[in-house]
Amino acid sequence: MTPNEELTTLRREIDAIDEHLLNLFRKRQKLSDDIANVKERGNISVTDLGREQLIIDRAQESAEPGHQSETAVFIRTLIALSKKRQTEKLKLYTALDFPAPRLVGDGAVAFQGVAGAWSEHTAITLFPERERMSCEYFEDVFNSVKTGRAAYGVLPVENSRTGAIGEVYDLLRRHACYIVGQIWIPVRQCLLGVPGATIADIREVRSHPEGLSQCSRFLKGKNWEQTGVRNTAVAVQMTAEDNDVRRAAIGSKRAAEVYGLDVIADNISDDPKNRTRFIAIAAEPYYDEKSNIVTISFSTAHKAGALCDTLQAFQLAGLNLTRLESRPGSQGKYRFFADLDASITDAAAREAIAQAAAQSDYFEVLGCYGEIGEPK
Repeated sequence: MTPNEELTTLRREIDAIDEHLLNLFRKRQKLSDDIANVKERGNISVTDLGREQLIIDRAQESAEPGHQSETAVFIRTLIALSKKRQTEKLKLYTALDFPAPRLVGDGAVAFQGVAGAWSEHTAITLFPERERMSCEYFEDVFNSVKTGRAAYGVLPVENSRTGAIGEVYDLLRRHACYIVGQIWIPVRQCLLGVPGATIADIREVRSHPEGLSQCSRFLKGKNWEQTGVRNTAVAVQMTAEDNDVRRAAIGSKRAAEVYGLDVIADNISDDPKNRTRFIAIAAEPYYDEKSNIVTISFSTAHKAGALCDTLQAFQLAGLNLTRLESRPGSQGKYRFFADLDASITDAAAREAIAQAAAQSDYFEVLGCYGEIGEPK
């Protein structure tokens, strides 16, 4: 027998085994439907961690030496598909509906801070024709959107140097708003002072803690008191009101123009390519065929491999995970936020998201979106 003939024979055997496996898989999924019916009548949770571990342990014990890990992956996948089917049958998870209409009509855009803030700059960039609403705190932006006082909110979620802004991620989950777009804004921080002030005059510098951190190399070795405030533009405003050459602020050139300060030192960021990722939020999801990012929030069981079980759904579907953030939750558990190169409009992506949801204790889609400008 030639190698090609031998290969053909072996492939026929594999095909026969695959057909047998598929028949068994169909029977197993049918039993999953029956189990879902029982769980619905008894108000029983879909997830039973004790039984799942028992099944995995039993399979690994019967596996050939050296193949325990592959066996565990195979069994975990079967369990995940079963839980997905039960979750769908019991309607415990629903993906975003499609199509979702774009927002129409008038409405303000809310941002955190005062005139001259980077968030205001972003609001102008994204929504140049809309009225702008200044909010004192990040949470005020969410409340303005949820109550309808603003159509959109603009919030920073990540800086290229200092990383994620955890408070905004926490508020996204708490207030159930949807991300409808994103943009990366170059952040060129400047040292600002009252007219005539010089570096030699300065004794105190104010900014948002992120602004101070982004300029740490410039500030190193300077015997200045560093005072954190809730917004870079607020720091600029305070400095202008004090009218004291000893007090300076770190902020934008626009803030300097708004409050009549001088630029003492330009572009003092540690990274000359410093930029911040801003998101636009709304009370409802708005997306179309061009939306190519999905942000999800989920939590998993507190056990080994739980996070891998959830993320495996995206690996198997060939979806690229571009960002994964964790935030502390209750009872030592963590809540995760992830961005996917995907669209809710794609059936394969929706399938993978549903499978990941079935593997999680909690799962929510926070938005499907892309880079945006003013919606038409």
